[in-house]
Amino acid sequence: MRSIKSTAVVPLLLLPVALLLAGCDVGEMAADSSDQSTEKSAKTSEKAVEKGLLPEWVPSGGTDVKLVQRNSGPERIFIVDYPAEIDVPQCVPLDDSGEPTDQELARAYASDSRTKNFDPSEMSTTRTLEADWWPAGAESRTTDLCGRFWVHQADGRLYAFTPDTKVQVKSVLDERASQEKEGK
Repeated sequence: MRSIKSTAVVPLLLLPVALLLAGCDVGEMAADSSDQSTEKSAKTSEKAVEKGLLPEWVPSGGTDVKLVQRNSGPERIFIVDYPAEIDVPQCVPLDDSGEPTDQELARAYASDSRTKNFDPSEMSTTRTLEADWWPAGAESRTTDLCGRFWVHQADGRLYAFTPDTKVQVKSVLDERASQEKEGK
């Protein structure tokens, strides 16, 4: 009589063989990566908020939503076609555009459920996510903090970035440097 244990082990032993036959690198699949992200989109800001892609402060009336989110942390970048000015209570103008102060960041991060338990000194100001639609340095044009999001508007679009922790950013940058050394 076969035991349940031995029957359950057989499929597990066959999994690596099946993956190899399918051309998958088992080592790469088993390795955890800090540098993984997911791209998402929506036709309207209402649909994106409803789906949980965008925070609730994003106004309705926006179109052509594009988002990239870090799989292992809070970092996000998104754009929304939105020609009107943002006028929501969650958005607080910066004293100095592009340079949020520690106090401004502390207030903003404390107001958001994803970052309220972090000390602002644990959060990075470095963007590691990339997208062809995200202009280089857009986060440095921040005019408002909307919860944890660094926001500005230009050319009929709303741009938003939220950083990751310094630990996560270091992990991503170390992983990229390692891959570059290996020639990947």
